[in-house]
Amino acid sequence: MDYRFQVKATPFDFFMMSMKKTYRSPLGICNLVFFIAVLLMTFKFFGNASDGVRCILIFLCLLIPVIQPFCVYMRAKTLAGMMPEDMTIETDKTGLLVRVGDRAETVSYSRIKKVIDTGDCLVLNVGGCNGYFLFNRVMGDQKDGFIKFLRSQTV
Repeated sequence: MDYRFQVKATPFDFFMMSMKKTYRSPLGICNLVFFIAVLLMTFKFFGNASDGVRCILIFLCLLIPVIQPFCVYMRAKTLAGMMPEDMTIETDKTGLLVRVGDRAETVSYSRIKKVIDTGDCLVLNVGGCNGYFLFNRVMGDQKDGFIKFLRSQTV
């Protein structure tokens, strides 16, 4: 079966992927513990604190729920900006045909080292730091069939 996907990555796709990865890791647990500790300290000491300490406490209270997601979104916006606008990935008998504008490259199935389903997207690792992201909304209902097809071709 042949598949064809018009790859379009938005900043929100990368943002959600980063946030889920962060909060499913030990770093996310540390963030939550830090945030709860800062809230408790703020409630306990805010009334007797000087203006400088109050500003620091307010900043720390905003760090995890506001500032961190904003910084992650700005990084996601940069990542999405690096992605080509008109990228198409197609499958055929020889491999993946990747088209960007008027350029085309064929990636043989033997070059695909890993097919990783992260839940949010499919990562096709073609060796080293090179790979392709296919987000779930791009693949739609064809995701499961495409994964099975790729895994049967790459084994």
